[in-house]
Amino acid sequence: MAITIPSGAFHLLNTLSTPPSLLALTFLLLLLLAPRLLAPRLDPREPPLLPPRLPLIGHILNLLRHQAHFHTLLQRSTRLPIATLPMLTGKLYAVWDPHLVSAGLRAKSLSSEPHIVAATPVVLDMTAEGRAFLKSEAGPPLFHTMMHHAIPTSLKGANLAKFTEAALPRIAEQFNTLALGGTVEVQNTFHFLRGLLAKATTPALYGTANDPFKITPAMEPALWSFAANLLPLTFGLPAFLTPSAGRKARSALAEGLRGYYAARQDSAGDVSEFVRGRAKLLRETGMPEGDLARVEVMLPVAALVNTAPAVFWGVWFVVSTPGLVGRVRREVEGLVVRREGDEVVMRVPAVGEMEERCPLLVGCYRETLRRTVHQVSTRTALEDTVLMDKGGREYLLKKGAVVQMVVGVAHGMEEYWGEGVDEFRPERFLVKDEGRKGGQGDDGPGSARAVRAAFQPFGGGVHLCPGRHFAFSEMMAIMATLVLGFEVKPLGGSEWRMPPFATRSVIDAVTKPANDGEGYGIKITRRAGWESVQWAYEV
Repeated sequence: MAITIPSGAFHLLNTLSTPPSLLALTFLLLLLLAPRLLAPRLDPREPPLLPPRLPLIGHILNLLRHQAHFHTLLQRSTRLPIATLPMLTGKLYAVWDPHLVSAGLRAKSLSSEPHIVAATPVVLDMTAEGRAFLKSEAGPPLFHTMMHHAIPTSLKGANLAKFTEAALPRIAEQFNTLALGGTVEVQNTFHFLRGLLAKATTPALYGTANDPFKITPAMEPALWSFAANLLPLTFGLPAFLTPSAGRKARSALAEGLRGYYAARQDSAGDVSEFVRGRAKLLRETGMPEGDLARVEVMLPVAALVNTAPAVFWGVWFVVSTPGLVGRVRREVEGLVVRREGDEVVMRVPAVGEMEERCPLLVGCYRETLRRTVHQVSTRTALEDTVLMDKGGREYLLKKGAVVQMVVGVAHGMEEYWGEGVDEFRPERFLVKDEGRKGGQGDDGPGSARAVRAAFQPFGGGVHLCPGRHFAFSEMMAIMATLVLGFEVKPLGGSEWRMPPFATRSVIDAVTKPANDGEGYGIKITRRAGWESVQWAYEV
């Protein structure tokens, strides 16, 4: 039987009678020609093609190995603003330049909904009835309403204020008992801070009386385990090929939430609109009751999994940077609105006021996000879409293609930030246009204009993170209180060490410390004159 190479360059005789040397030569030629034969044919207006070193599967393997950081490695080695990455017989558009990322995030024709609709039943192990519901005509409109209306409205205005006012007292309660009897040794700072955050956030979400995380304490470790094993659960592989820890954690969370939703405890008066509004929408659109708790497993993930490492890094960067604690402390002293004996009331204002009163603290917050946010926004082009860079050049993204817009890449581009992009320098966010050479016309590296363009930790357009203001308030309360009321020293020595980054997962947005922060502890002592202070916050 003859085999014809698609190029028509040569033919093979019947393989049964072909000498081994000729077979080997043929295989080698096939291997060399395959990338060219199978490479996607590009319109001249599409982003430039960036072939992998290992034909066909090189980019796939590197994405699996490095995940989000692969995009940074690729952009730094090529200096391209955008590229087409061939993968097997298909392609993926990788968008790196912040101006193009902004344009892509604003483009309504680039949608995440196809990915959400496809992944949700797989990740959450929904029932056959629930899967059928999502595939019905009700599925896509439900996701659209949830993403563009129910969630955003639940996290702004009066709903945001109620949510924040419910969480901050839970932060104060934990600080009020911390180190009262002397120095506390914290073995794992990341675990300590994420636990503090969870104990403040879950009662604010679900209501104090019926908080399922308080009723079933095992739900909190299940949450972290589920989040850590989330990526392999998205592949839809048979159970024996997925981590049992992720499947067990998912079941534990769903079981813990099932009774809460079955008893309609989400309708209680102190429940956040984030929880109440989602449950109401899911029921009204016909989500099977047996799947409601499964779907809502993702709610505490969204509320905590990215904020927790951001809080950890924010605290660690501040306390470990020489001289920074004292400078931030002098700012934070101005947030104390009342001190009567041991009662201290601290104001935690919104971003605008906080930036005016504590610019360095807010600079630390933003620099923390710049260093640690690696978010990859994956979209599908619903129609041919054109993105334009700041110089007016246009790039065509073809209908049906997958697009990855990587905000973390721009956070490390020297052409926007200047030298030292891998260093923690909160002062870079204190630069004003008029304070630089060239005045407001300066848009060079490190200028305020360049910083504004490249800093995109919360996405943009219709994909702007709706929970960013709540997370900001929690992070500011924790950082300000630790700096003002406590002394924090490294555990096990006098020198601070910087924890290495874990793999930057394409599933979450904020990089975690490697090995879950193991080996990076702290000693916490109350400051002189603040030994018996009891904290309260106002917003």
